[in-house]
Amino acid sequence: MKTEDIAKFAQTCFQGSPTIILGSGASMPHGLPSMGALSDCLRDKLETAGQAEEDAWLLVRTALANGDHLEAALEGKALPDTLLAKIVGLTWQCVNEKDTALLSLAASNGQEFALGHLLSGMFNSTLNEIHVVTTNYDRVAEFACNSKGVLFQTGFAPGYVQKWESTGGVKFRHGAKASRVVKIWKVHGSLDWFRTEDERTVGLPVFELPPAEYAPLIVTPGFNKYETTSQDPFRTIINGADNALKTASAFLCIGFGFRDLHIHPKIIERCREKNVPIVVLARTLTDEAKDFLKSKAGANYMGIEMSGAGSKVYRPEAPDGVEVATADLWSLSGFNNLVL
Repeated sequence: MKTEDIAKFAQTCFQGSPTIILGSGASMPHGLPSMGALSDCLRDKLETAGQAEEDAWLLVRTALANGDHLEAALEGKALPDTLLAKIVGLTWQCVNEKDTALLSLAASNGQEFALGHLLSGMFNSTLNEIHVVTTNYDRVAEFACNSKGVLFQTGFAPGYVQKWESTGGVKFRHGAKASRVVKIWKVHGSLDWFRTEDERTVGLPVFELPPAEYAPLIVTPGFNKYETTSQDPFRTIINGADNALKTASAFLCIGFGFRDLHIHPKIIERCREKNVPIVVLARTLTDEAKDFLKSKAGANYMGIEMSGAGSKVYRPEAPDGVEVATADLWSLSGFNNLVL
C-alpha cells in the first residue's frame, strides 16, 4: 500500500468535514492518564470505609488484577453509593492533576495541539460548525480550540459560575456575522461540570475540587453509568451527539476504543446506511476497533495503528492490516501532514 493511496483516502475524509470522535487515546499524548493509569490510580489510592465498601471494592480490584480493563471491572457491579462517590472524586482528582499541568503548558505556548491545527484547517472553508464528540472528562479539546483562537461550546453560558444552557442556547457573533464554533459534546461529563446540593447544574472553571456541596458531573464506568446519563445535562448532550453522528458526512476517530454503547452503534448505523468515509487512528487499535473495521464499518474505511518504527494500515482490500514503512501515520499529527 502506497503512502499516496493512504493520503488520498485521508483527504476524502477531511474534505467530508468529518465529525470528530475523541477517546482517551486522543488525550494521552498530552500527558493525560490512560484507562490503565486511571485504574492504577483508583487501585492504589482509594480508601474504603466499612464492610460493604470493602467487599464491593475487592470485587473490582480482583477483576482488574485478572486483566479486565476499568470499564469491564466496574460494569454490572452494585457498588454502594458512598463508594461510587469516592470513585468519582478520585477519578476527578487523577485526571485534573494532569489537566492542570497541561493548562500551564498551553498558557505558556509550550504545548502544540494537533487537534487545534486540524480544526483551524477545517475552518479554512465555508464550514461554520464542527462537531466533536468525546468520552473524555479533560479539557484537551477546549485547550486545542484556544490554541488557535477558535470558539467552542460545551453547553454552558460563559462566566465564572456558568449556567447550563445546552449548546443551542447561546449564540456567538463576530461583528454582523455568526461566529464559527466547535460544538464539543462531552457525553461523559467534564472536569468543570458540577451538581449542587439543591440539584442545579453549573459549570465552574476550576482546577481544584470545590467543597463537598458540589458533586463532579463525570460518568465513571460501572453500574450507574446509563442511569446517570438519562438525566440532564447528559441527556441533552447525548441527544446532540446522536444528531451529530446520525448526520455526519464523514468520521475521524482518534484514540477511540469502540467500547462505548452511547457512541459506536450510531457510527455503525451511519457507515452501513450511507457508507460514509471513516478514519480510525490509534497508537494501538483495540480488538473492538479492529472488529468494527473488519465487519461493521462498511466499505469506505481506513484504520491506522503504530507498528514498530512504521504503521499498520487497515483497508477493505487489506482487512487484516498491511505494514507501511512510513512512521507516525497513526497519530493526529501524522494525519494532519496528509491533509493540511
